[in-house]
Amino acid sequence: MDIAINLSKIVFLWLCFAFIGCAEKTEIVDLSLTSLNYSLDTIMIDPGKEFLHLNAALRMAVLDSERDYLYNFNPSDHTVEKINLNSRKLEAKLAFEKEGPDGVGDMVFRMDLLPDESVAFMGYLKAAVFNLKGKKLVEFPIAEVNFEGDPLGDGERFEFLNTYLFDSAKMVGLIRNSKEGSFSFGMLSSNFRHLKKVPVPLDALENFRFVLSSPSMVKMSFPSANISEHKGNYLITNEVFNTILLYDTDLDSLKEIKYQPMLTEDRKKGRYTQETETEEEFNQETQNLRKEISFMAPVWDEDNHRFYRFSHQAINIGNTAAGEEAYKSSVYLTVFDADFNVIAESLVEDITNPPGFHFVKDGKIWMYVNVEDELGFVRLSVLDL
Repeated sequence: MDIAINLSKIVFLWLCFAFIGCAEKTEIVDLSLTSLNYSLDTIMIDPGKEFLHLNAALRMAVLDSERDYLYNFNPSDHTVEKINLNSRKLEAKLAFEKEGPDGVGDMVFRMDLLPDESVAFMGYLKAAVFNLKGKKLVEFPIAEVNFEGDPLGDGERFEFLNTYLFDSAKMVGLIRNSKEGSFSFGMLSSNFRHLKKVPVPLDALENFRFVLSSPSMVKMSFPSANISEHKGNYLITNEVFNTILLYDTDLDSLKEIKYQPMLTEDRKKGRYTQETETEEEFNQETQNLRKEISFMAPVWDEDNHRFYRFSHQAINIGNTAAGEEAYKSSVYLTVFDADFNVIAESLVEDITNPPGFHFVKDGKIWMYVNVEDELGFVRLSVLDL
């Protein structure tokens, strides 16, 4: 994820899907042509007299477990927008304080909803849990080096953005060792004081971290990773290679799920200059990186018992000010069964930007869309697959 570049608005006008599927799964997936029926509609959310916060493209939004409500953090007024996805209306704005004993702070990178309807806010150095009335319940440092169990070593710290996940008394996250270039899956339990670390094979991510260091500016770009919960276990994915890591909490084991795409590479393979001295060099390296395949996190369809996973790569990075063609990507969709066997894989011809915030509700893929600064979703229902 490039933290120096603003997020672009993603607008979907029409979607047209044709899938390529697989006959059976061996070590190398054998894909053959299939057909797919689908239905498509677009819905809008009624904000009433309010203006919903869309500047971050729902980057700090979270769903409840039943997919009935979307909670969206608005950093401009430190409220949480509670949106009813069934009535498609803004139902409430939950107020939180910025500073003071119950303050969420001025640098919130992620929000998570806990099963008991409390909410966690994650910053760079600490995290805190609040009830929905804005009262802080617990606060703890995530840069703490004196955890019980497996303490953080020299050079280790919890990564931020999409690599935190909470339940009522536990936090999981991705831990990076900056000195060794290695990663661990970390679990904080016992009121967030006891740490368990599990090494994970993500060292390749270090080859895609870029730094611009010049007398006038400093920029950083780094590959994104994601942790999601599925039926009590955890899925760990990243944008660099398509292997899915499954941590089984009962067995305390890590499983690598590998598959070979037919339409794309299974990982980024380029070699890049990671330390640059000019903005031009930095931008060129990050643009070249986008021209390689990137993988998004899988999302689960409870109704149809399958996973969907998008991947994408830039095919044009234009300068609109110079009259060049605008940014354009090839976007692919892979469909898996419940055991991560590939069912179908296809280029999605009419999506020309990577999907933003998306999830599955009522058997349909909901994809965020900004329509003239109003919140909407394109919903795709896959039929007869």
